[in-house]
Amino acid sequence: YAIPRATAQRINTKGGSTSPQLSSLGVVPGTRYVFTQPMLATWAACCVIFGMSVSYIGAKQGWIKLDSKADKDSPAATVAAVADDSECSPEITQALLETAAARECLDNPDEWKRTPYFWPPPKKGARAPFVPGTMLGPDKLGAEPVVFMHRDCKRFVVIAHLGKRLCGHAGIVHGGVQATLFDEITARPAFRNLPRNVALTASLKINYRQPAVAGRPYVFKTQLVNLDGRKASVTAQLEDDQGNVVSDAEALYVSPKNVELPDRSAMVAEVESVYPANF
Repeated sequence: YAIPRATAQRINTKGGSTSPQLSSLGVVPGTRYVFTQPMLATWAACCVIFGMSVSYIGAKQGWIKLDSKADKDSPAATVAAVADDSECSPEITQALLETAAARECLDNPDEWKRTPYFWPPPKKGARAPFVPGTMLGPDKLGAEPVVFMHRDCKRFVVIAHLGKRLCGHAGIVHGGVQATLFDEITARPAFRNLPRNVALTASLKINYRQPAVAGRPYVFKTQLVNLDGRKASVTAQLEDDQGNVVSDAEALYVSPKNVELPDRSAMVAEVESVYPANF
């Protein structure tokens, strides 16, 4: 127990050294109190037990997330940080590049140019926008979608693998996932052609034709159909790997007049320089 310093001093010998009685207790001088070694040991043990108890209860209640591979792939982790892009399958990327749609673009480098889907590229552990932060990872997008832009800059082909963790009904890709990807992909020709290379979604209409089965590649084909000042109308369709139309969409984009958004033309030029092409 803690002994008041005044009491300890009365017990001390005349020379100021600690008495045999205090020495036998393992007295440690303090600023206001003198503490015995048993007291310090008891206090440390209580702190350890308290910390272990809080950790155990917190883990049971879900307040504390322990670092593990499962936790890194959890939705909570991916919202705060990019999914571990090192776990994105290179086999999926290769499979996307071997689809008929990709081969057609690759075989015509005078007409089609590959561009990145994510820009800037997602980095492990970094904060990320919505799509790479929540939908990129094993059994989700699986790998960065493959993108091709036509030389007229009005047509884009995007090939993506939609995994089982993007389902609503069992084995069926959630309609909201399709809507999110349509919103991003139809924006590409609008973004490329509107003033300052800036586009905001004004409307998006989707027709779901048949279920999209998870675990296979899908092809988004989008085209700019009308450009009127600050407005761009875009159409798109989603096909499975057999060429069957799964859904289609119509979108309207606007380059805002009174919203302070940066000019993205320099970024567009940088993105398009990532992969070599003939234009």
